[in-house]
Order: sequence, then structure tokens, then C-alpha cells
Amino acid sequence: MLTFTEPALLVLLALLPVSVWIAWRRLATRMRPDPRSGVAALRLEGHALTGVIVRGALIGLLVLALAGAQIVTVNRRLAVAFVVDASDSIGAAGIEQAYTFVREALRAMRPASAQDGPLDTAAVVVFGADAQIDRALSGLRDLQPFGAQIRSGGTNVEAALRLGLSLLPTDAARRIVLLSDGRATTGNADAAARLVRAANARLDVVALPSQSGPDAAVERVDTPQRASVGQTIPVSVIVRSNIAQRATLSLFAGPDLVAQQEVNLLVGQNTFNVAIAATRAGLSPIRATVSGAQDAMPRNNTLAAALLVGGPPRILLVAPAPTGGRDETSAMRAALDASGIDYDTVTPGGMPSEIQSLAAYQAVVLMNAPAREMSLRAMYSLQSYVRDIGGGLVVIGGPSSYGVGGYFQTPLEETLPVEMRARDPKRFPSIAMAIVMDKSGSMSLTENGTMKIRLAAEAAARAVELLNDDDEVTVIGFDTEPVDVIGPFTARERAAYTPRILRIGPGGGGIYAYEALKKASDVLGPSTRKTKLAILLADGNDTERQSGARELVTDMRRRDINVSVVAIGNGSDVPFLTDIARLGEGRFHLTDRAANLPNIFTEEAALAQRSYVQEVPFFPTDGTPSPILNGLSRTPALLGYVLTSAKPAAQVALQAREGDPLLATWQYGLGRAVAFTSDATARWAKDWVGWADFPRFWAQAIRWTILERADTGAQVRVRAAGDRSIIEAELPAARMAAEPDLRLQAAIIDADGAARTYPLVQVSPGHYEAELPALDQGAYLARIEAPGASDRSAIERIVPFSAGYSTEYAPPDGTGPPALEGWAGLGGGTRLSQPAEAFALNIPAAASRTELAPLLMLLATLLLPLDVAARRLAVDILAGLRRVAARLRGQGVPRIEPALARVGAAQHSRPASASAAVTPINTRAPQEAPSPEAVDPAETAAALLRRRREQREAARTPVGPPP
Repeated sequence: MLTFTEPALLVLLALLPVSVWIAWRRLATRMRPDPRSGVAALRLEGHALTGVIVRGALIGLLVLALAGAQIVTVNRRLAVAFVVDASDSIGAAGIEQAYTFVREALRAMRPASAQDGPLDTAAVVVFGADAQIDRALSGLRDLQPFGAQIRSGGTNVEAALRLGLSLLPTDAARRIVLLSDGRATTGNADAAARLVRAANARLDVVALPSQSGPDAAVERVDTPQRASVGQTIPVSVIVRSNIAQRATLSLFAGPDLVAQQEVNLLVGQNTFNVAIAATRAGLSPIRATVSGAQDAMPRNNTLAAALLVGGPPRILLVAPAPTGGRDETSAMRAALDASGIDYDTVTPGGMPSEIQSLAAYQAVVLMNAPAREMSLRAMYSLQSYVRDIGGGLVVIGGPSSYGVGGYFQTPLEETLPVEMRARDPKRFPSIAMAIVMDKSGSMSLTENGTMKIRLAAEAAARAVELLNDDDEVTVIGFDTEPVDVIGPFTARERAAYTPRILRIGPGGGGIYAYEALKKASDVLGPSTRKTKLAILLADGNDTERQSGARELVTDMRRRDINVSVVAIGNGSDVPFLTDIARLGEGRFHLTDRAANLPNIFTEEAALAQRSYVQEVPFFPTDGTPSPILNGLSRTPALLGYVLTSAKPAAQVALQAREGDPLLATWQYGLGRAVAFTSDATARWAKDWVGWADFPRFWAQAIRWTILERADTGAQVRVRAAGDRSIIEAELPAARMAAEPDLRLQAAIIDADGAARTYPLVQVSPGHYEAELPALDQGAYLARIEAPGASDRSAIERIVPFSAGYSTEYAPPDGTGPPALEGWAGLGGGTRLSQPAEAFALNIPAAASRTELAPLLMLLATLLLPLDVAARRLAVDILAGLRRVAARLRGQGVPRIEPALARVGAAQHSRPASASAAVTPINTRAPQEAPSPEAVDPAETAAALLRRRREQREAARTPVGPPP
């Protein structure tokens, strides 16, 4: 069927007769006037007739194209997308019910037609917090169990409907069947339902049951945002239960259990008020947990609120556990006690890895803490603690700190005011280093998603980066033999060789220790460098070919080659590897985490250079004035320090030998950091420990990092809105009067220390808001800041808040079925009760439309040159077409008889007056005519045509107005 998208434009066809008449007037040939009437007749020659026809066709094609001509074909096909809710609120029973419904519905599909192919097609989308295609659109009538991997902790109906709609072709009748419990947790399902209807599709729904059973859920925890140490804090906990039962309600402040009681739960909401004491300053999440109840949904048993407790400063002291009678913290703890500073003590391995735990302290003090004992996550959290929420950091040196402690190229180095690499290579002996890495099959295993060999290659590259330019390096990857041998090369060439090191991949076979050490010996033996070191990395449980290795290492040591060993895993071969390190007079490192390799390798590189640990007595010299040194007497001598370099923005308050930084400070983000490169024990600070101002010095250093923030008057709160959170900020009128166009933003800091920034919109004078996306359950910090404010510190404020469990796990409230009905209404559908209804032909058939405008415009474009040829060149296209047709019929020349007949008719039609005289009748007897000579037909035809042209030229007069 031919239709038009703009039928009103067909009125332009009325111009067609006018254009034809104009073309006829312009192209016609005027004949000689008729003697009787005196009128000169107009006659269309062949080329003129062609021009009129082409002009009319051209205009007609253009009008049809402008009117949107299209051919509409109605087809009988039906496409259905089943959109299945597989979120946690549905449960296994609901998902099985959905699978059964879809499987039975597919059996109602019409069989494929030999002529038209599949009449019915179906696709399946499975969704939770996201949506995935489980089955692409096809005419198959069987169904495999749902296998799409989704995030089941939420329900995004909008994303699912949009994905389902995108799978349906536009040339078929379209239906979406939504199978859900109607409990959307994110997205705009109403808008998606309207979109389905606007796209000429239909949305039908099937109700699935929510996961059911006896359940008790912590629905809300209310506390004040701020409190002071020693204050009694009222806590309100609301627990919802769908049956009457007994349960245990527990309350935690941070990790500490502060209250617990047996409670009787009634059906519905149960409110419990508990008073607890604030005993520790800092951020303290108040967590309520209900247990011992009949519980169908354990994920909703815990909820928290965030409380910020103010009080005397409390710091976290991080130091190695006492070993061999040496306690790194004894002198420091005595100094803190004398200064009235409260503290907690942990080992580097026990340092909190969540920023919310660090936020309970005003400052963190590291004492001779090696990086290899801290997790990378803990170092990132410590960095964010200083940079993003204004925490304080003091790092005290020792033989396991700074460069020799593996701080090089870690988040800890980025946070400190000093670099781990010294800039003066003349102070270091030249080194030749061979890094011999196990690349056997076991190194292909992953650790937190990264192959061990990748971590080892990164460790080697980092060690090369720490060396001085004239040092020599060889990197050897081995399994049953040395396979990847990179070098020797100088560290000056590191840029060219580092990519090759990072490309070392896992191999196979065993771990042949002798062959690996032999290659290292061959490489290092000829070197002229002053210090030679081989670092062997091997598996602690699978090191083979040990025979002869001890003798080889003994020989290497006689040639001044040291051997250090790094073992991954405490296995049966650790004693052998320990012997290798002992015989090589190197160091032995045992780690169960490949992630520690970069810190260990850089530690080895720094120790190999020896000069990084300066154990020479010296008196500190003053540098830049600092509040830390206010009121102190002359500082005593120190016996050693770790060599570092001050960063450009650092303030060096005390200097060691040759101007090396001893006490350096700087502002890092919102916080402050202090680096002291000597130690605080009798090892290097023997005279300092007995110094009268020792407690005062450390108290002032720690307090300098603790920022006192005045109350800005800004009110900030975070409230829940479904699975999303709304952050609100209210600024005082005085501040808004001074800067009415102030822009605010909120940095949301998660447990890992990662910060994301969201702009706040001013919705009314002084009132700002921002909607946050769905957050994982846990405690967060929100930092409000004004980047363009004249006084940023007067605006900045940090508030804690908690994100609860997803509403996916909230007890059913009966809103699901009505929501489903509403979506069906918006989508033009209804609720289905039988699977076969999914393929019922009760929706308008689809029509496929073929647009003719492109074809019509193409034809018009092709006719345009013909129109020009007919008007400008007098080309008789019609005559040419007739000649072509004649040749196609097998006639080589035009027929002569019609031409002769036309000539004869013209002669008989001439008037008598046109003859000059009348020829008399010949009455003589006729003589026998001679027999005619043979005449060439082609010559006859040519003569007749020539004669006709001469007559036409004689009769033609110029075209003009009649006399």
C-alpha cells in the first residue's frame, strides 16, 4: 500500500500541468502562417516533445519525494522479550517459577513458516541491580536454565525494560513480559514503562512472590551526629519482624560491644532505646545487630549510624612487635604518657586498612615500620586519611624504614615530605645486581586478580628504578633453565629495558635452583662494580636441582658476590633457601604474599647500596624555623639516620650530615605529615631518649599534625532515599551574604580511602543538595568543600554517615503488586495469568515501511541531464529510443514506406493555387516503360530523408508573436 508521510504536499502536483504548458510554449516550433486564417501554428518536434515529458516526470518525482512516499506492508510476526527479575528479594523459588512460566510460554509460539520463516520470536533478559541478555531473539521453542551473571543485590526495572525493548525489531508486533515482585530499588521504572508504550510496544506483567519466611530486620538506627568523650549517647533502634519471637539485640561502638539485651519482638515495628557512653574520641560507627531470631533474610540483620566523638587527641602508634629484648616503642610511650596524649599500639600488619577506623584517631605515628608488613590497602587508606580528611602522620626512622624499609614508589612515599631516593650518586658505591626470578607454572597463579609473575616483574622494575644510573643490572627469568635474560645494562638505560622486564610471563616445568644461580654467577663474575648482589626469588615449596647449589654459592661469595633470597610460601624448601642466603651472606625474606615483592626488592636494592643507612654520629643543624622546635633546648647528638631527599614543597626544620633532611614537614591535602629520618630508640637516639625535652619534642611534632577546626556554622546531614542518599548542606546567612554564588562540592570517601566528588546544587538560598548513587553497605565520610571560596577552611567540614543494606533486603511492605499493575497500565498492557497469553495476537500488527523518497530523488537526479539535453542540445531522445527498439526487433534500417506515404499525403494536400500551371493530359498511347534499374534501398531512404529536411527548412519561419 502506497502512503505518504506529508500528504498535504501532494497539492504541489497541481503545478505539473502549468509546468508542462510552459515547457511546451518554450520548446515548440512556430510554422508559417496559414493563408486562410493567418495564424502560425505551433508544432512540437521530437526533441521538444522529449523535453516536455522529461520536465513533467522530473517535477512529479520531486513532489512525490517531498510528500514522503512509502510502501507499507503489514506482517504477521510477533516478538516477545521476557524480562525476568532474579534479584535477591525473589529467591530461588521465585526464579524457578519465572523459568517455568517462560518455558511454557515458548511452547505457545507459532511454528515457523517455510515462506516467511519464524512468525514468533522471543528473547530473555535477566536482571537485578543490572540487566544482562540471557537469550538473544530467536524462534527456538526450548529454553535453557537462566545463566546470565548479574548483581543480585538490587532491582533496576528501568534498565531491564530498556534492554528488553532494544532487542525487539521494529517490523514485528512487540511485547515485553515483565516477571517481578515489583520491588524496584533503583532507576525510574515509570519512565521506562511509558517509553515502552511510546515505542508502539506493549508491557504485560507477571507477579512473582518475594522471598518469604519468618524474618526480623534492623530497620533504623538513630544517634546524634556528634558527641564528646564521657557523654552518654542515646541510641534508638527500630526492628521490624513479621512474626512474634524472641531475639538478641547487640550494640557495637566501632569494634567494641557496648550493650546487649534479650528482646521480645512483636509483629511490625519494635523500638528500643539504649544509652551508651562515648569512651573514645574519633569516628565511631554505632552498629545494631539482631540475632537468634527466625530469619529468612540475614542480610538485613545489621545496620549502623555514624558518630563523631570529640575529646582529647588520641593517636595510633604503629611499630614492630618487640623482638630480642628490643622494644621500638618504650621510649615513645613514656614520652606520650608524660605529655598526656592517649594512644593505641598495633603492629604494621595490624594497622587498620579502612579509613573509617583510622578516622578514630587524630594522628598516626609509624616507628621503624617496614612497608612489606603493611598491606597495600592499608597504605592507600593512610594516604587518604591524611589527604582527604585532614589526619596527621608522623614517620620515625630506623633500619627498616624509608628506602631501606621498602617505601619507594608506595602511597606512603607520596604522603611524606621526603623521597626515598637520594639525588647524589657519588655517595654510593657502584653496584652490579642480578635479579633471578622464578617463572615456573606456579607463578601463573593469581593473587587478588594479578598473576604472581606480574608482581615479581613489577618488583624487579621498581628495584631498577631505585638504583643509580651507573649501576649494572641483569634480570633473569628461569624455570628448568634461564629463559628470559635481560641485560646486563646500566640503570641509565632503564627506560629502554623496563618494558621488557614487565613483559616477562609465566613458563612451565620446575624450578632449577642450580642453573639459575650459575647464570647469575656467570653474569656478575666479570663485572668491575664494587658491590655485587644476586637476588634469588623462588617458591618455598617446589625448588628443585638443589645439588651443587650450596657449593656454587660458597664459590660466589669467594668472588665477592652476595646472594639474598626471597621465598614465596613457607614450604619444605625454605631450609634450603635459608642456607643459600646464609652462605651468600645476604638476607632471607619469607613472604606468603607476592604483593610484598616490590617492597622487598626495593629494600634489597637500598640495602645493597649501604650508604642509605648512615650510622655516623652527628649533631643536627637548624633549617627552616618550625613550631615543632619552639622552646626546645639544643638538640643532642644522633648516631645514625636513613638517607632521603626533601621534596620541593617540604620544610626541612633539622638537617643531618651534608644537609640531608632529618626533620621535614609539609601540608599534604587537608592534612600534615612529618618525617624524622633517625629513630626514637637507644639505637641511634641514645642521647635523645635521656634528653629532658624528648617528650616535649614529640608532643609538639604530633600536635602540629593535628588540625583544630573551628565550628563553621555549616550544617551537613546525609539522609537515605531508597537505595540512594541525599547529602544536604546549610550555610549561615552571613556567609551567603558575603558570597551568594558560592559553589560547594562533596567528596565521599569509602572504606578503602577512595574519594569521589559530587557537585552540590543550591536549591534555595544557602541550602545545597546532591543525590548520591547507591552505595555499598558500610561507613563513609563526607567532606564538604568550596573550591572557589575566599576562605576555604571556613567552609570545609567532614561528617560521617552510614549506608545501610539495600532496600532489596527490606521486609516486604505490600507495595510490589500495585507497582506491577501501575507499570502495566503505563505500558499499555495488563497482568498475565497464563503463559500462552504472552504470544496472544491481541496487539496491533506491525507494519514495515519502505521509504521511496531516496529512490525518487535518485530517479529525478538521473532525469536532470536528460532535461538539459532536450532543451539545450535539441536531442530527440524519443527518436533515439525508437531506433534502439527497432534494432532490438531485428530491423537494421528505418522503414521507408511510412515516410513515402507521408510525403505523398503532403503533396496531395497542397492547394491548387500553389501550382504554377496545370499540366495537360497526355493522350498519346502509352509506351512500354523501360525496365527499372536496380536501386540501393539505403540510398533511396537517405534521399527521401534529405528531401524531407529540405522541405521542413523551407517551411520554417522564426518563432515570434503572430502578425
